[in-house]
Amino acid sequence: MISRHIGIAPKNDNYARLARYIAAAGQEGEKLLTSWCAGCAEEDYVQGIAEIAETQALNTRAAHCKTYHLIVSFRPEDEAILTPETFKAIEERFAGSLGLAEHQRHCAVHKNTGNLHVHIAYNLIHPERLTMQEPFQEYHKRDRLCRELEREYGLAVDRGREPERPSLDGRAAQAEAHSGQESFASYAKRHTGEILVAVDTAQDWQALHTALARFGMEIKPHGNGLVVKDRHGKRALKASALDRSLSMKKLETRFGPYIPAQGLNDIQEQSRYQAEPLHRAPERGKLFAEYRHGIEERKTRLQAVKDREDEMLAAIREQWTAKRKEIEGMGIAKKNRRNLLSIARKHEAEAIAKARLNLTPEREAVRQELPFTSWNSFLQSKAEQGNEVALAVLRSRQKNSAEEKEATPVKDWSQHGREQFANVKAEYAARERAALELEGVSGKAKKRLLAVLRMERLMAEGTLAGFQHKVDHKGAVIFTLPGGGVIRDEGKALFFSARNEAARRVALAYAQKKWGRDSILEGNHIMRAQKREHEKEKKRHQDMER
Repeated sequence: MISRHIGIAPKNDNYARLARYIAAAGQEGEKLLTSWCAGCAEEDYVQGIAEIAETQALNTRAAHCKTYHLIVSFRPEDEAILTPETFKAIEERFAGSLGLAEHQRHCAVHKNTGNLHVHIAYNLIHPERLTMQEPFQEYHKRDRLCRELEREYGLAVDRGREPERPSLDGRAAQAEAHSGQESFASYAKRHTGEILVAVDTAQDWQALHTALARFGMEIKPHGNGLVVKDRHGKRALKASALDRSLSMKKLETRFGPYIPAQGLNDIQEQSRYQAEPLHRAPERGKLFAEYRHGIEERKTRLQAVKDREDEMLAAIREQWTAKRKEIEGMGIAKKNRRNLLSIARKHEAEAIAKARLNLTPEREAVRQELPFTSWNSFLQSKAEQGNEVALAVLRSRQKNSAEEKEATPVKDWSQHGREQFANVKAEYAARERAALELEGVSGKAKKRLLAVLRMERLMAEGTLAGFQHKVDHKGAVIFTLPGGGVIRDEGKALFFSARNEAARRVALAYAQKKWGRDSILEGNHIMRAQKREHEKEKKRHQDMER
């Protein structure tokens, strides 16, 4: 399990809006499992919102945000263990750890992704003392509590950041998770050792500038300190976050007051930041080239639309500016002149709105043709269109998925249905074979999206009435059944909604298509039988470490 604090700017601080959001689960595809409020005089969720709004209004001194938004997320295999009572007990432990046990809060459990997660909105204003309690060093407290709760409830252990990669701040880690590409902070930290060697040998600011320029970076003042910046873009990070020896105070002690760089245009770079993909699959090269070409085309086409729009809007503004000058020169009463100017501004606003509206279809056409904005979203888009290599690359960031093969079905059909079964099997076997015979793809990458085909076979056989599917940023294929049940295929493991009998039944049938009789059911987790010993050994090691 992991926890995350969602920062809220004071201008956007609206407890009622946040509480309504986490209870309504209004985003498309989001599913609310349960919701409750705690610490309020009334247990009714809506009345609790009104009570907290009144409590916050009574504190007029607090200048910072009065609301603390926390998300606690769980692994798919934890769903079989978690109950409404467990969620409430875990929330109480977090409230106590943050020093907010006596404070009011609203909570809800969502499942709009493959992971159950709890949203908690805390009122930082104490309901009786009306003082504000801000959690201090809460990240470390939350992290320790997550490890404790994992042991106590037998939850899957989440190690958090990958140990082989440098630690990142929240924004950089979030950017990498969203885009699937290396952040500038990661690139800079990857070269920290080489940079520090150059810093140790530098005698002045110019030598330091030269050393950083070899890696496509520069150091500049920002605020009261220094930042290390990408020379070829706008990305930057705090210099002292890269290493304490790069702080303003320490560098000025060594080199004197900051001096800007001079004449670095001819410096030969050893490397530069290029937002490389984080996925390890060797087949990513061709796809990444296609992604870069698509992104450039998308930018070029959208910029062309924007340039035309700017020209049109400039012409409209110029036209109505001239019209207003004409009105201002009329020899009429001031009241009438003001009315005419007001009407002219409204006509101008209408003309601008129509001009923008006329270009909307062209923009939407570009966005539909090239719907991706990041490497991860490109891979998801390609995978959802049936590109098996893209799915394999998505999964490769976590681990390489084994080549999937169609299992031999159990022949328990009646004589009447055998002919229909043979036809269904022949149709899909032909499609699967064609997928596995893709040219120019290595053996490991031929991981056909059998997932959707298997579900279609189950539909043809009458096992389920229908389904929707999507591919998430980790390469998991998520199926949503008509009754709301969810099945998640991660390649080497299946997870299904623990308390949904239809999802359990379909998941077992799906696993049989995927692995035949070599599948083991444990809670809401299905895996290949031969993987069970490995999983047990891994769990034994984790228990020993704990």
